Amino acid sequence: MEAQPSRLAQARSWYLQAVDAIPPDGWSKATLCEGWTAANVVAHVVTGDQLIRGLVWDATGKNRGGQDLPVDFADRQRRFQAVSTWEPAKLKETARSESEQTVAAIAEALQHAPEAIVTMPIGPAPMPVLRSMRLNEYIIHGHDLGPAIGRSIATPDWFFDRALGDAVNRMTRLHPRSPHKGKSASFHIHRTDGEGEWILRAESGEAVAESGHGKADVAMRGPAEGLYWVLMGRGKPAEHGVEVHGDPAMAAAFKEWFPGP
Repeated sequence: MEAQPSRLAQARSWYLQAVDAIPPDGWSKATLCEGWTAANVVAHVVTGDQLIRGLVWDATGKNRGGQDLPVDFADRQRRFQAVSTWEPAKLKETARSESEQTVAAIAEALQHAPEAIVTMPIGPAPMPVLRSMRLNEYIIHGHDLGPAIGRSIATPDWFFDRALGDAVNRMTRLHPRSPHKGKSASFHIHRTDGEGEWILRAESGEAVAESGHGKADVAMRGPAEGLYWVLMGRGKPAEHGVEVHGDPAMAAAFKEWFPGP
């Protein structure tokens, strides 16, 4: 019996379906990433795959095998600018090959060095966390391509059950970038189509995520998918069926408190 592809491999395959669906005139069109075209989004994922693969190999002591990979985040950004100018056919081919190699490198590391800690641009990440982050990147950026494609492609039905709680916890890593760092705020996240309630608290320059019900300055209630895209900054709550209660100004500024994807 053929083995079921891993969730990471399934996310990659879904992302590549979105890339393949970009029409010839869609590569220069806007996406859900503000200021980025479809070519920019795909170049971002390509260079991200390259950076991650190199960092995983560094963390596990595997030689880079002569591959020309980014050495750090700044190098990745320089490459992103260049890759963004490539022809669509080359971008599509590279997106497929780089993601295939990176998924394989992560799977190998998880099998042979599961305790490895990878030094990511945002800080140290254990291998299971890195795998989750890469999986999320494929889904998020495949979703981002929707406007350039001209239609949305249904996200895998298994994704949001695992991704919402992970996204809430990831918000704590984003708060240090906030212009409101040092101030206090709290947000209640309440899933209405399944189990899941959390409180995000920001105070004294740090943020914590707590499971369960509680009072907060802002409450956001809605389905897992809608809450996820609001947390990721991919639209306003009303666009995703999310109810908002409490301080309206603070609610509207949620992504200022937790900037980034």
